Amino acid sequence: MALAFLLLLGAFVLGACGSSGATSGETASTAAGGSAAGDVKTYTDANYGYSFDYPDGWEVQEGDSADVTAGGSAAGSVGVYDPDGAVADKTYIDLAQVSVYKLSVAIDSSMMPQIKTEVEAVLASLESQAADMKTVESLSQTTVGGMTGYKATYSFSKSGAPVTSTLYFLFSGSLEYQLTLQAADENWEAKKPAFATLVASFKPGASE
Repeated sequence: MALAFLLLLGAFVLGACGSSGATSGETASTAAGGSAAGDVKTYTDANYGYSFDYPDGWEVQEGDSADVTAGGSAAGSVGVYDPDGAVADKTYIDLAQVSVYKLSVAIDSSMMPQIKTEVEAVLASLESQAADMKTVESLSQTTVGGMTGYKATYSFSKSGAPVTSTLYFLFSGSLEYQLTLQAADENWEAKKPAFATLVASFKPGASE
């Protein structure tokens, strides 16, 4: 079994805007007491049914926006980015991206040790492409939206700007969700609440 490969080092070109119609963005004000991320909107994918909250004021961009790939193509991809965030070489780099891959088998808990081995191989491949990648948090098991998977955090440079990114590999039946949460180092701590809100609110679509 070979997993789909991660899309990494995402960046959105200045001037990118809006969606292609597959986005359902509904404004959802914070409950009494507020949220660490402030007011949020909800993105719901029209094709796969997954959803997540992101900061009101961030922009949505659908489709592949990654600069580095290592094999398999995503069946679907969406990113949200901060138009007031860091920019390097005319690209936004404070962002979150979700990519969906269709696997040839349905994943269950008994397969997680094998999944970990596959994820480690994926990360090794990416590290070979980006020589300046450094591990901030080693690969560890995690649960998001009822899905079991793995996450790791790396630092690297994007167009000369120091960047930190947390990568999630999550599994729901025969679907693999890959989440990339990325910000310039100078903004990483400030963006953490927004990223935490996105992860906490993430709900997968129906399993295939």
